[in-house]
Amino acid sequence: MTDMSPFQGEPDAEPRHFTFLLVEGFTHLSLSCAVEVLRVANMLSAKELFRWSLASENGEAQVSSNAMKTAVDHGLDDLRMGANLVVISGIDVEVHCTPALLNYLRRQDRHGVNLAAFCSGAYILAQAGVMAGKSCAVHWEYHPMFQEMFPDVKLVENAFCCAHPFTASGGTAGAELLLHLIAKEHGPAFATQIADQLVLPSVRQADDQQRVPDHIRFASRNPILLDAITLMKANIEEPLATSEIANDLGVSIRQVERVFQRYINTSPRKFYKALQLEHAKALLATTRMSIAEVTSASGFNSSSAFSKAYRQRFGIAPSGPQVRLGVPAMSGGVAV
Repeated sequence: MTDMSPFQGEPDAEPRHFTFLLVEGFTHLSLSCAVEVLRVANMLSAKELFRWSLASENGEAQVSSNAMKTAVDHGLDDLRMGANLVVISGIDVEVHCTPALLNYLRRQDRHGVNLAAFCSGAYILAQAGVMAGKSCAVHWEYHPMFQEMFPDVKLVENAFCCAHPFTASGGTAGAELLLHLIAKEHGPAFATQIADQLVLPSVRQADDQQRVPDHIRFASRNPILLDAITLMKANIEEPLATSEIANDLGVSIRQVERVFQRYINTSPRKFYKALQLEHAKALLATTRMSIAEVTSASGFNSSSAFSKAYRQRFGIAPSGPQVRLGVPAMSGGVAV
């Protein structure tokens, strides 16, 4: 299946239907944000592009993690091939991951239903065995659990993942996943209109990362490593030399280099450069700063050096139209 499976078909075809399967304790924000994207898409297009319904294991209302009770439309109904089923769960997902729910998801997968999961819903899909060998985006709090319990799942730090099954890490990431797919099907301008209507800052790209705490991301509580990374993040525009970082931390340059190599398998200099480029990517995606301004704000000495490094890391020039996916163009000759 391709990353566009929920949106295949002719423009005038029947509206795409999403079934959101709510699991007790689900994250209400994930549900409401996703539904609002579909609602606003219908409103702005002046036609029904999408429909949706809510389901639960027993067909009864579910209580979310914020204690709000949400009525559903039906229980575990079998869906037609090509239908879209999104599992949304939240706290205590292990308790609510029942055999009936797992069997249902396996059956839907065999019947060609497009599966997706928001927040901890990826845990349920993994338990059902439909994530083996697949890439998966899940909230950073679940990363250690996934690494231990599902070593065959390719865990990524992205906010969302467009490999089947689709996964979003939580919060607004489900809405951003839908915006990304809508941009592919209906164009980035339409997706940006929806984002603007919802006062979202931008339409994220599939490889944008969620903000994972460093001790989770690098599976380390080494104080030298974590303090060095903190210093680097606080000094992007005017990067520090490794010697300056070592001096601030009261350790030797060799100690700094050793912990980076041991825990991250790279040098402090290469890691710092990656931080600068990620910072630049975020600025390009969410602001109207010119390339020259982004170059300076990201700690590069020249636009040519910045462009070369950016292309090497992301496979695209920083001036490419895809980079500015969520930022409307400006008039008056301002570089975008």
